[in-house]
Amino acid sequence: MALAKMRSVPSGRNRRPNTGLVVARLLLFRWSSMNAQQKVKTILVIDDDPAVLQSYGRLLGRLGHQVVLVAECDRLQRDPGLLGTADLLIVDQRMPGATGLDLVAALRRRQPWIGATGGGPVVLLVSGFLSEDLRLRAARLGVTGVIEKPVNPHLLLQMVRDALADAHPDGAPPSAHS
Repeated sequence: MALAKMRSVPSGRNRRPNTGLVVARLLLFRWSSMNAQQKVKTILVIDDDPAVLQSYGRLLGRLGHQVVLVAECDRLQRDPGLLGTADLLIVDQRMPGATGLDLVAALRRRQPWIGATGGGPVVLLVSGFLSEDLRLRAARLGVTGVIEKPVNPHLLLQMVRDALADAHPDGAPPSAHS
């Protein structure tokens, strides 16, 4: 009965190649070879709102990188190992106890390459209250980009992709010789 349902396939000159299958195999090959070459990076997100953290986790998880969510900026200062693995730091500006820029400044005092070009994690700041002073202070601290709330998911993903493309390849501080 299964044989009765089979279609006959034309042979010879009248046979058309299954171009859809060829294209699918080519795309699968390109995708798998790109992913084999792409290093999984670590995105560290610091925000005091658990619902916002969950949203970031779901959205950023689509990129295929490791996403670490931190609800307290104090935890990052107590556990410097978290920062040591990060390629990208996304920090909310308004949090209890400290602002995002205060946190970046404190981290830079401890590890001067934080937010600096050429090494350490790249920093993105998220804020609902942007001003020219805030943008200037962020730039002085080496923040790569400032994202305005409400966050546009497409813009966030593009900024994260761009930031990770510019990130230091191994997340280590620049050497003393460079």
